[in-house]
Amino acid sequence: MLKKMVLAITMTGACYALRAQNIDDALRYSSSIPAGTARAQAVGGALGSLGGEVSSIYVNPASTGFFRTSDFSFTLGFQEASSKGTYLGKTGTDNKGNLNITNATLIFGGKRKIPGSKWENFSFGLGINRTNNYNNRVYYSGNSVNSSQSVNYYLDAQANVTDPTSQLGGNQTIGSLAHSAALAWQTFLISDTTINNQLIFYSAAESVNNTINVKQESMQTTGGSANELSFDFGTNYNNTLYLGGSVGVPVTHYTRDKTWKETNINTDNTNLNTFSVTEHLTTDGTGINVKLGAIVKPVRPLSLGVTLHSPSWIWLTDTYRTDMTTITKSNGQRSFSSVDTNNGDADESKYMVRTPWKGIVSATYLFSPSADTRRPTGFLTFDYEYVDYASMKMRFNNDPSYDKEDGDLRNSAIKSTYQAASNIRIGGELKLHVIALRLGYALYGNPYKSSDMDATRHYYTGGIGYRNKGFYVDLGVVIGDSKRQEQPYVTPTNAQGYISSGIAQIKGNTTNVLATCGWKF
Repeated sequence: MLKKMVLAITMTGACYALRAQNIDDALRYSSSIPAGTARAQAVGGALGSLGGEVSSIYVNPASTGFFRTSDFSFTLGFQEASSKGTYLGKTGTDNKGNLNITNATLIFGGKRKIPGSKWENFSFGLGINRTNNYNNRVYYSGNSVNSSQSVNYYLDAQANVTDPTSQLGGNQTIGSLAHSAALAWQTFLISDTTINNQLIFYSAAESVNNTINVKQESMQTTGGSANELSFDFGTNYNNTLYLGGSVGVPVTHYTRDKTWKETNINTDNTNLNTFSVTEHLTTDGTGINVKLGAIVKPVRPLSLGVTLHSPSWIWLTDTYRTDMTTITKSNGQRSFSSVDTNNGDADESKYMVRTPWKGIVSATYLFSPSADTRRPTGFLTFDYEYVDYASMKMRFNNDPSYDKEDGDLRNSAIKSTYQAASNIRIGGELKLHVIALRLGYALYGNPYKSSDMDATRHYYTGGIGYRNKGFYVDLGVVIGDSKRQEQPYVTPTNAQGYISSGIAQIKGNTTNVLATCGWKF
């Protein structure tokens, strides 16, 4: 359980010692990427008014009403994610690839049930759709002067420990110290002494002249994905108005192994050789949401769509532990883990994230629509999506004494950190008999209020498809780029004048290659 003394830094994700359940979690589970079949992603994910494409039902369930025949498709994807981290004037790179099932959808097309009725059909759909992919690796390093994560550990102990033997290694070790000062004290990264009857803590990274000079390295590997099970219903009134609704079940699995390493490069005499601290986090969650949508065709070539997505209420469980290994000149190599103060068990936290409402308006224009499939045809399609990230909420279910305070602090931080953002998706298709060529683009706006924190994302998409006699196969590629900032730790004001870490600039690139096979029956 997080205690008051570390809430201010952990809620913003700025502390390496324990970063579970911070406001970054709310943003992670509220964010999405272009998703669906290869065809859907090739046109930028602009699906809000695009009938006849199975992935459209995940954006606007009214699209289900376009289907009068049944349809089944599945999509395989391969993602290669690379990153470039710049920290304290130095740049490091890393990459990771993974193969996944991106989408599988079954639609039961409906036919007119009542002769003479203008309700043309009632159709149903169900499927699973990958809405985010967390597989990535990030590395950065740099040489730091007058700053070390070890300073945070001893300041943590200085403010809260009166009996190191029991509080930093015995049964009285509280949750936050078990992931910070206890690790450092047990491995001799920090030590204590008594001066004038006052307990004083200090770091092995400090020289006798109170100087610090270390090489700092960050290595982070993430995995998992966010998926959504969807149950859709759609209907068609007179081939002019399409209405639909769906119930979604988001399912999340996220893992993160993050290592922070410091190697002493000080020319002054210090006790530290090197230390590394690794956080292991696994998050699993399940939730629920609702979508309602409508598509109207005022004229045959034009479709206009509007969709409202409710928040997703996602109940999550974090399981986490922190391990440290320190090598000092006086004590050699020592290792310790947070589980050593918890009967060998990892810590666990339960909480709920409420994602934002979403509103989407869409338009699709068909060129040369004709029953003669030998004639060239095509479409342009556009989505505008509004998401208010400042409306995200977190609620905890761990300790009644602290749950409300924990939630209030993070929700206040969410409001002050995030803002509403606009997402734009646009794409088009040119069909030449049984062959189709596609291009698209998607822009996901910056969720941060501060102009110094730009997390805008761009996706450039394209693909090719073959359709004939109810069988289709599509290939697509999505190239994305993003950027973000990360501050490894924030050091409180201290008498020695030690400062917080620098800010790392992280640029990410993803390449997704997708293949879809489907049948109409």
